[in-house]
Amino acid sequence: MKGESRSTRMKALLQVTIVVFLHLIIIYLLGMKTGKLEVEVVKQMFIMYAAPIILLNVSCKIALKTEKLRYNISWLVISIVPSTRILFYLKELQGKESRGSGVVDLSFFDIKPDFDQISLIYLFPIIYLGIQLVLIFLLLIMIVTKEKSIAD
Repeated sequence: MKGESRSTRMKALLQVTIVVFLHLIIIYLLGMKTGKLEVEVVKQMFIMYAAPIILLNVSCKIALKTEKLRYNISWLVISIVPSTRILFYLKELQGKESRGSGVVDLSFFDIKPDFDQISLIYLFPIIYLGIQLVLIFLLLIMIVTKEKSIAD
């Protein structure tokens, strides 16, 4: 953190904010909801989305530190396209969820889970966390192999 320039931190914060708002706009346009926004639900959402957003910021800073446009564009595309497709898929599942029993039949327990809440509070952040971990790993590999080829 000490070695980061202020402009890199500000650019990363701006880009992360844009990606987060873009996801919120997509969620709004798809009509996805988390059910009732009670205090516990908001706390769960904060806990579940903290790690993906931190990793999003880290991957953005890695891409910005290279000072190469292609790394920044790669970061942007990988941060938006797969997660947007996942949101469309989760919306698709929400419509199909009410037709029959899912993978686990909960009718025995007399429980009807709120799939909207499960998908946006648990599934999406976990999947997005995985995307960001893979992205960080790929960016580091790209940077190390580029530096190694320059050194040779």
